Amino acid sequence: MLRDFGTRTYALESGKYHEQVATGHDAAASTARPDTCVSAQIAIAALAAALIGLADAALVVGSLLGARGAFQFVPARTWVTSPAVWLVVAVLVGAVVLPFTRRRAGVSVATVLVALFLSIRLRAHLALLPVALAAFAVLVAFVKERILRWMARPRRITAAGILGGVCASALVAASQPLISAPAAARRGAGGPNVILVFLDTVRYDALFDADGRAHDDVPTVARLQRQSTVFTRAYAPAPWTLPSHLSALTGLPVYELGVSFDFQIYRRTDPTLAERFHREGYRTAAVISNSFLNAGTGVERGFDTFEQAQAALDVCRTAPGMMADMYWPWFSAAICNWTASTVTARARAAMDDSGGPFFLMLNYMDAHDPYYVEGSCGEPRGYRAAVRCLDRSLAPIVDWRSSRRPTVLAIVGDHGEQFGEHGLQRHGNSLYVQLLHVPMIVRSASGGPPRVRQEPVSIAQLPTLLDDANAAWHDEGPLPGLLHPPAASNLPSQWSALDGSWHLIVTETGSETLYHLPTDPAETHDVIAEKRSDPAIVRLRATIERMRRAPRPDLRGFRSLGYLQ
Repeated sequence: MLRDFGTRTYALESGKYHEQVATGHDAAASTARPDTCVSAQIAIAALAAALIGLADAALVVGSLLGARGAFQFVPARTWVTSPAVWLVVAVLVGAVVLPFTRRRAGVSVATVLVALFLSIRLRAHLALLPVALAAFAVLVAFVKERILRWMARPRRITAAGILGGVCASALVAASQPLISAPAAARRGAGGPNVILVFLDTVRYDALFDADGRAHDDVPTVARLQRQSTVFTRAYAPAPWTLPSHLSALTGLPVYELGVSFDFQIYRRTDPTLAERFHREGYRTAAVISNSFLNAGTGVERGFDTFEQAQAALDVCRTAPGMMADMYWPWFSAAICNWTASTVTARARAAMDDSGGPFFLMLNYMDAHDPYYVEGSCGEPRGYRAAVRCLDRSLAPIVDWRSSRRPTVLAIVGDHGEQFGEHGLQRHGNSLYVQLLHVPMIVRSASGGPPRVRQEPVSIAQLPTLLDDANAAWHDEGPLPGLLHPPAASNLPSQWSALDGSWHLIVTETGSETLYHLPTDPAETHDVIAEKRSDPAIVRLRATIERMRRAPRPDLRGFRSLGYLQ
């Protein structure tokens, strides 16, 4: 049996190929090329997938072409996860290609993978895309004969080795938690259980009216309200996830944290709530949906167990994962993050105080874009529907009671969301009240009648409020707010300060806007021209000047606008 490749043929004798040279009539007469070996086709497709996966991982690690996305932390498992993802894509492409061509399926799959990789990664550099595709076509034409010759021999070991090695490594990497530590509390710890729940991207008016009454379509929150203290004027110190969470966990003002879009690492020695409870003998656990709160940021400090949706840090940063995250809501909500029901199920498994009290922190992500609504809720996707569905998943947490000791429960928003106000959408791009005014509700260990507190309070005061939600309020000055946009955005930094009546916003360019909150709660009328010299405004401006004097985080090296919308 002869296989023909141009002027060379390969004779199959005793199961092996021997090269023969054909010239003239012999070469011209043999034009039909029989099927190449199936194992060789699998091998070349698998090899292409693995190499593309490694190249994709290199882009993420090197923060090239925006591949790193909005998260600064890159786990080492990216080097394994990315080839595994591309192998899955190769299988899917192969299933489509095989009905049309069996003779060149391996080469066809490899070609499609390369075209997909270039098209996705160069989508923001359209001028380079045709150049890259043309260069790839020239390369294929140049090495075509060598590829066909390579495919003429069985490659079973190569195919099995690539597939098995990558898949086995991916399974090992996926099975390793970010943090694994003994979960048992140390004997002798006293005090109540403490559960802290962050509702990501839930603004105040999504849950409550101006008087602190829960809306009718969030019955779980309404039930909790009748047992708790509701803060009608709680404010986040930043319009995005990481600094708001860290400020609430440490009690530090946002400008002292040393974190920003461009420097997502908390390095101060000031302890977090988890570290404080851990030192007191509590068992500490976290279940986190938002990938900004990853183990590379310092948020994990003090937790015995730290469960966090890790897929966005590797699977969802591959080129195929990124496209699925952008255009497939279920993938974004369930794979790149965890849905509310998943967070609640994992949380319930951690709510065991048989060995002593626990501190549990939860982060729910459903109200974040793409506003995913789980199928069990039976509603179309949307922000309001996502909040209603999230309320249902909160019920097992809110209604849980321990027979051994009381439990403190706090629910707080980390920032709000914009829906066209001031011409803006989503969050992370302004310091308007739509992003800073958040719900905060605390049910104390002793229970007691419901209360409403109307004085302005920052969620940075949460560590104190967990001890006594009804403690006397002391005026500590205007509440600070801060936004350092990504350096690559070329947008100015912004600072804000608000008190019981006024909210002043100052940009790095020197512009100022001022709103009177009692008469203009939606901040639609700027009155800075009328009140510029008012003593109350001078006080707000002094707070902002103090923030501006604080050292800035390291703003170098971050090149993604992935979060700014």
